[in-house]
Amino acid sequence: MEQVEEICDQIVLVNKGKKILDGSVKQVKQDFKENLFSIGFDHEPSMNGNAVFDLIGKKDNSFVVKIKEGHKPTDVLKYFIQQDAGVLAFNEILPSLNDIFIRLVEGTPVSRRFEKIQLS
Repeated sequence: MEQVEEICDQIVLVNKGKKILDGSVKQVKQDFKENLFSIGFDHEPSMNGNAVFDLIGKKDNSFVVKIKEGHKPTDVLKYFIQQDAGVLAFNEILPSLNDIFIRLVEGTPVSRRFEKIQLS
């Protein structure tokens, strides 16, 4: 799927012979985004309570946050500016086509089960 994202503008996702999704790669990824953002800082900021986002993960001086319903990315930036955090990077995290496909077909019956083989 990574190659598809790199070379295609339009896609059709098929599961068991049925079309489950079609459109531009850009639009499909926008349709399935989850309001996740990666934020890089010059130092790890202190986290006081907030109603704007949930902290999903952190590594070194970077956070991954999920913006809560009714809020915008600028609300997150305002929060960190008010905390006097040195924001170095702010990027939206979009799902991969592979993640989208798995989400769409998850829970559907398996079309072919693989059996273990025993080597003698």
